[in-house]
Amino acid sequence: MTSTIQADPTMATLSAEQVKAFHDNGYHVLPAFLPDDLNRRLKDEIDQFVEAQRAKPIDPYAKQQQAPKKMQLEYHEHGFLLTEPRLMAILGQLMGGSEFSVHHLHTARHDAGCGGVQWHHDYEQIPQSNRSHLMVHVFFYLNGLDGTIGDLLMLPGSHRKVMERDAMGACGTGDIPGTRVVDDIPPGTAIIVHSAMLHARRAKPGGVGKARYFIDSSYCQAGVQWPSYGTHHLEHMMARAKELGLGRGGRYDFVFNPANFYPSEEGWDRLHPVNVGSLAQRL
Repeated sequence: MTSTIQADPTMATLSAEQVKAFHDNGYHVLPAFLPDDLNRRLKDEIDQFVEAQRAKPIDPYAKQQQAPKKMQLEYHEHGFLLTEPRLMAILGQLMGGSEFSVHHLHTARHDAGCGGVQWHHDYEQIPQSNRSHLMVHVFFYLNGLDGTIGDLLMLPGSHRKVMERDAMGACGTGDIPGTRVVDDIPPGTAIIVHSAMLHARRAKPGGVGKARYFIDSSYCQAGVQWPSYGTHHLEHMMARAKELGLGRGGRYDFVFNPANFYPSEEGWDRLHPVNVGSLAQRL
């Protein structure tokens, strides 16, 4: 059930109606958010990152591959994209004025023939039990989407249901009732999604000569601690961001606050011994 998403031109801030629509539906579209020159430089950095990853030797016996020697935020344009002032203003609105911290920054180039990703959500919580605080992902599509490679599927409103991240994985990349297919957006478009909203990537047979350049940044509302990615050495990442001046003169240093996170492994280790029967009886 394909539906081309229409959205208002990018504004520095959202209207009250747009903020409400985000919380109701779980997403907001910022068409052509990235200026052409910035978009081009980001694609150049993605090419550099991909080539650097390909050059790394792979240890087939390692349980988990090491993080890249050069973190994504150490690529100049990627790093400063984390605190893009217009984005910061919008996220501040969506967070209700609360501070928030970056959870991760991912970057990828999906070339022709790239596979899909089944339905899932990305809300970090151990165990999944509520949606008291906001976590968002910002998906940047540097070449846009035109139906030839890797459509984005979304299930608006699903962020209001509490479930495991892979609860709908058995549906693969097929349509679920209410599916919104994003397959017609201009280059440089950003889509802010509630991290608990179900989404997927549906592979398409085209895309030759027009890769799917993709950046994914994520932010967590302050007020609770969130599980972090151990492989990215959170404290080092946050400190490095400040060294590089990504806080823009200190204005956005709060975005790089490791105190808002805890190691996910620690959370699972604490949960397993008590995860018997109803947890409410153990509080």
